[in-house]
Amino acid sequence: MKLESHDLEITLPEGWEARIFKLETLEAATSGGSDQPVLHAANFALPEDRGDYGSGAVELMGSKDIFVALLEFEPALARTALYAPVGMPRSLDPEAFRTNGMQRWIPGQAAYQAFFNQQERAFCLYIVIGSYLRRKDLALEAEALLRRIRIGSLYPPGVS
Repeated sequence: MKLESHDLEITLPEGWEARIFKLETLEAATSGGSDQPVLHAANFALPEDRGDYGSGAVELMGSKDIFVALLEFEPALARTALYAPVGMPRSLDPEAFRTNGMQRWIPGQAAYQAFFNQQERAFCLYIVIGSYLRRKDLALEAEALLRRIRIGSLYPPGVS
């Protein structure tokens, strides 16, 4: 299955599900706009109620589960030091997953986080795996998903 929205696209492997949406905040609602896009993907059933970085979902994970969040930030941030790396990581070092790298510590789980820019857009990639002990296999499965994500340009060709 292929999902496409807000110039993000993902082709899901069997057994995965995803959502692409824009978070609505009080500031966005009062200004008439909306925040930047978010992509959530998981190899388990995503609950409808979940936070930006997967709260509400990661608590449901088993040892073979993976949760991926791709969050976009204001385009101006793409030129800052934090977002300096160019291109979404497509290969993952299993040793980069940390048990203390999670938004909230959950026994056995581990997380990976990377900031980057692509197509003049600023992103954070956040991945939670259900088992630190299985990080090698889970990192390979997460890599396979990352290769199925496409980030489009905010601007038509020749315009920036």
